[in-house]
Amino acid sequence: MSVDIEKFKSHIHFEKGMDDSLLEFYLLQATNYVENGTGEENEQLILLVASVFYQFRVSEKELESALNALTPFFVAEVYNAESDDE
Repeated sequence: MSVDIEKFKSHIHFEKGMDDSLLEFYLLQATNYVENGTGEENEQLILLVASVFYQFRVSEKELESALNALTPFFVAEVYNAESDDE
């Protein structure tokens, strides 16, 4: 996993005493999601996706909408990676 748990906690403004039992799971799933979408690990995208998983852990419809809103970032990442390869 390219993003450490403390960086993720800082990113989501996690407060002491809150339940952190699922944070590593969110990071792992976000890493897999980003790798499947772009073919590589991108720390900023992983933080964005993990944050979405954290924020929308109840409503499936809202989670789907939030992840769909990230599509332009994935497209840009893949496009930039292809440009760098040329």
